[in-house]
Amino acid sequence: MTSRISLITLCFLLFVSLCTRAEESFVTKEPFRQPAKMPSAVLALLAQEPSVADSTSCGESKPAALLETQVVHLNKTAKAYLVKPAHGCLCREAACPVWLFQMRGAAAKLIWHTPAAIKVAVLDKKFDGYHKLGETAGDASVGSESHWSWDNTRYKQTYKNTWTMDADNKCRLGEETIHLVDGNIVNHSIKCPQE
Repeated sequence: MTSRISLITLCFLLFVSLCTRAEESFVTKEPFRQPAKMPSAVLALLAQEPSVADSTSCGESKPAALLETQVVHLNKTAKAYLVKPAHGCLCREAACPVWLFQMRGAAAKLIWHTPAAIKVAVLDKKFDGYHKLGETAGDASVGSESHWSWDNTRYKQTYKNTWTMDADNKCRLGEETIHLVDGNIVNHSIKCPQE
């Protein structure tokens, strides 16, 4: 009887672990863990991007050699191609541009883009059936964190928290913006270490 209860418990825990989805996160300066072949329609669109087309500093003329792709799942059936530079030459200091494309047959559609991110995440929270996206940018002196939600055609920013460090007072000055349908809520904050 004890072994039967243990087996049922084990099966239940395995089922729960398969059903729960962990957040997928990607550091833009690190290689993708599971790179995928980039669709030619995505490559054609990115070849027109100014940051990719004007890549003389990279020494490589073909966009396919400058970029890498990973497939991400936005919900149970929708997948998309997350694209970022494969080399730091297309990046600004610690942050890189990132694009997210969905395929409609043979056509690619850009559904999200950020010009400079340190980290991008497909969050476990959903809105309108699609996972939200998270983005982090900046360094120790200035930075931001943003969340993006699906609006049936593309991702739109729904939350942004920007901060700067006041080095003299050793305080972090922040501005948090929550985007609503009928306007924005803006909160200002000052966080200082306790003495």
